Amino acid sequence: MSKIVCIYSEKDYAIEFLSPLCNYICDTLSATRVGYDKDNDDDTLSEIYNIAKDADIIFFLGHGRSDALYADLLDDCNMFDKYNIDLLQGKKLFLLACNSADFIHRYHLTSTIGFQDLPTSLYDAQKRKHIHGIDITDFSQSDIDIYNKALVDALCNSISVETINDYSLFRERFKFQVSREIVNCLIQHKDQEHYRKIADILFYLQKDMVIK
Repeated sequence: MSKIVCIYSEKDYAIEFLSPLCNYICDTLSATRVGYDKDNDDDTLSEIYNIAKDADIIFFLGHGRSDALYADLLDDCNMFDKYNIDLLQGKKLFLLACNSADFIHRYHLTSTIGFQDLPTSLYDAQKRKHIHGIDITDFSQSDIDIYNKALVDALCNSISVETINDYSLFRERFKFQVSREIVNCLIQHKDQEHYRKIADILFYLQKDMVIK
């Protein structure tokens, strides 16, 4: 049986909304949960590396740049970069982090799912400003909350034993689930000023997803 690891730092306030997704992955796939804790005197990075080294499948729920996946939004600490990319090579990877698609291309990773821009906070919206020409600088926290819930729900309804063993099946199921979330947004959230923008950003969520 494949050894599955879910790397998620629960004390990182910026990704608290991903907690239900981490719980789902651990419960559904019997994944081992491990996370970074900058306030812990113990070397939590070493623990993560030791667990990841023996994993067959790794889910990473966090933050990313084109050159690194990093541990905490407020802590300048790379978790995976050019110095230890060998820990990820040869494994099935699911990298839910901004710019993880570029990370995949930079390090020539295979059997990997990655994403582009994920505006999951007001900070992200202000920093990125536009996604595919769509101005998101005027997003409110309620807009972000709707997007985040749709992201988590679509992933929970797409990840299964079958789809982690067949990424093409995951692509089709995720595309369908995101389409459902778009319809829900257009019908259920008309009271939101930017509901059409949220729907458009959700469309690009699945369109920009990369599977190598």
